[in-house]
Amino acid sequence: MPHLVAARRYAEALFQLAMRDDKVDAWRADIGYACELAQDERVVRAIDSPAVPFSQRRHALEELLGSHVSTQVLNLALLLAQRGRLSIMPAVSDEYDDLVRHSRGIVGATVTSPSPLSAKELATLKRRIEELAGARVELTTETEPALIGGLCVMIGDRQIDDSVRSRLGRLRGQLVQGTS
Repeated sequence: MPHLVAARRYAEALFQLAMRDDKVDAWRADIGYACELAQDERVVRAIDSPAVPFSQRRHALEELLGSHVSTQVLNLALLLAQRGRLSIMPAVSDEYDDLVRHSRGIVGATVTSPSPLSAKELATLKRRIEELAGARVELTTETEPALIGGLCVMIGDRQIDDSVRSRLGRLRGQLVQGTS
């Protein structure tokens, strides 16, 4: 939880600067690039290590990110590295994306299905989710064969689980309760 609070603070600060400088989308891409780097466990271990002098960690980050991201995103990565927190960059990226969507009146939604959905199914599903959310939706899809059938939909922090797996789980629970 403390990591999420910190990630939100960093994302809010960067978002305010991006709004001021009219660089919201450019920095969104830059944060995504930095996030990819921060998902490499070996890189994070080396950059967050207090055993390595900060001057070396700084040089490494400047080499890895310097020519690929804006100065502000590089500065954020350097600040996180100095504090031994580069590992929270993915959470910062997620929070920043949430702030961008919110500022544009867009709700994030994730649809998980047992197999990939067709373009027609996605379009229909997106319209339905927009009706439920009462806003434009930015849809992300995932596949999870363990669902067996049906769908799981996350709209913001609201979950709609209409998968065969959850139905079987509820049925199992009812059967177990009925026999005790």
